[in-house]
Amino acid sequence: MPILQDLVQELQQRLASTEPAPSTAAVADAACSERINVTLPRGVMDDLKRHALEEGRSCGNLAAFLVEDALRRHRPLS
Repeated sequence: MPILQDLVQELQQRLASTEPAPSTAAVADAACSERINVTLPRGVMDDLKRHALEEGRSCGNLAAFLVEDALRRHRPLS
């Protein structure tokens, strides 16, 4: 469950941070969602399904988390 461990670590870092809480407007903007279609190779999709099942979440939810996590690691989200 390294993904969950990473998430716990990130939450602990955010709680220890002295940065101000985001404004209500920033939270509302972040809550807006959009859909995309992505075609994955069968092996990648099989891995995604397996990991989602192990974590008790949907494939879409896990995929969204993984994309967001990858973006966060490459640059800060605004």
